[in-house]
Amino acid sequence: MSFEFLAPDDVKAWDGASPMQRSPIEWAHLDAGAKIGERAGWRVVSDYGAPDREQAACRTTVGIADLSCLGKFELQADQATVASIVSALAGDATPGLGMAVGHESVWWCPVTAERVLAITAPERTKEIRTALEEQASQAGFASVTEVTSALGSNSVIGPMAREAFARATALDMRPASFPERGFAPVSVARTPGMVLREEGDRFLHLFGSGYAQYNWTVFVDAAQRLGGRAVGLDALRAAVTEGAPAGA
Repeated sequence: MSFEFLAPDDVKAWDGASPMQRSPIEWAHLDAGAKIGERAGWRVVSDYGAPDREQAACRTTVGIADLSCLGKFELQADQATVASIVSALAGDATPGLGMAVGHESVWWCPVTAERVLAITAPERTKEIRTALEEQASQAGFASVTEVTSALGSNSVIGPMAREAFARATALDMRPASFPERGFAPVSVARTPGMVLREEGDRFLHLFGSGYAQYNWTVFVDAAQRLGGRAVGLDALRAAVTEGAPAGA
């Protein structure tokens, strides 16, 4: 069975043009004054008209950025096969439960021992899909499903990022309990979600795309109460100086 229809970047051109991909809540960003740019076939938020304040929020309080553009794939197989496929694509590294592996702009996040979520920069989505499908076909009993459209993703960045999460989840996110590369499937804002600590005070929150508006509202409200705000990708890029996350 082909799951081609789940690949948003694989749309067919019509009348000489390919439709742009977009966040499921682009309308909410536009209502908030977002300036829209383009990235790897996606319409993304560049800024909300206050780039300096957005960068300051990421550095001093907390910024929330919509990263719907990230490519996402679910790999399922028996434990040994999953470990072998991930190792082949992640520089011989294998993620253990609770800890993700980051390799060349791709995060490999173990949901269970038999199920791993791959999260990639949008520029590499097609490349990673092809590589995963090739590895899975060689393995025999393995499946790869694109979940880019099924999962929403927001970046939560800044020294008050943990405080923003504390308003929505019981996950212990203190550095000693949730180190860099820590990954946890967990309830956030009373909805199923996943949280990845990429580096320092930079976190990635994943959730069902049907909850995109709800989660955006919850976290932007929390950020504003902490002196932070919604930020565009320009501010996110400026805040990340080393070890850029998949979406920066």
